[in-house]
Amino acid sequence: MGGLLSKICPCIFAEGVGIIGRPIRLAKETYAVPGQSVEIVAQCKYDVTEDQVEWSRVVIAKGKEKEEKISGKDVKKKLGKVTIEEGNKITLTLSKFGKNDGGKYTISITKEEGADPDTAETEVIAEDPKRDKKIRGMFNEIDKDKSGEITNEELGEALKKANPGMADEDIDMMIKESDENGDGKVDYHEFSMFMKKAGL
Repeated sequence: MGGLLSKICPCIFAEGVGIIGRPIRLAKETYAVPGQSVEIVAQCKYDVTEDQVEWSRVVIAKGKEKEEKISGKDVKKKLGKVTIEEGNKITLTLSKFGKNDGGKYTISITKEEGADPDTAETEVIAEDPKRDKKIRGMFNEIDKDKSGEITNEELGEALKKANPGMADEDIDMMIKESDENGDGKVDYHEFSMFMKKAGL
């Protein structure tokens, strides 16, 4: 694993990920394995309620783009489940990612009635199961406490093991850059994107 992680360093510094300073942080890309569940996680700078949150998507159906609302207070037939943790971590879970479920997913949060919503968008991409198995194996190796998220300490240890001479400031920067939604931890989807940018 050390050799693979050592390849990451120049790639991450050359191309930062995430959007700093915006009200909502959401990974630019989310990878999903067909037939499995997928979570799309957004981090908002302020606390929200379920009534303020709406998800929509644009998918390709029969060669044409189709836009549809999939979650929100006025949506009767909802696709997926929305949960809010700690007031500002919003997760859309699709229980089974289908072959037609890839595309652009947008979260809209209306902070006050009548105000323009804050929005963020991610591209949900079907993942190659073989790559998923390889990257998941690396993720599990770093995730020492098996929490399903890589902490700063765990990622820092793995980076130091792969690159013994790496400065603490550089490690901190890489952790920050890999944390797409700004929640202080790196989940599997963030890690997968992190590795994708490194060409793995």
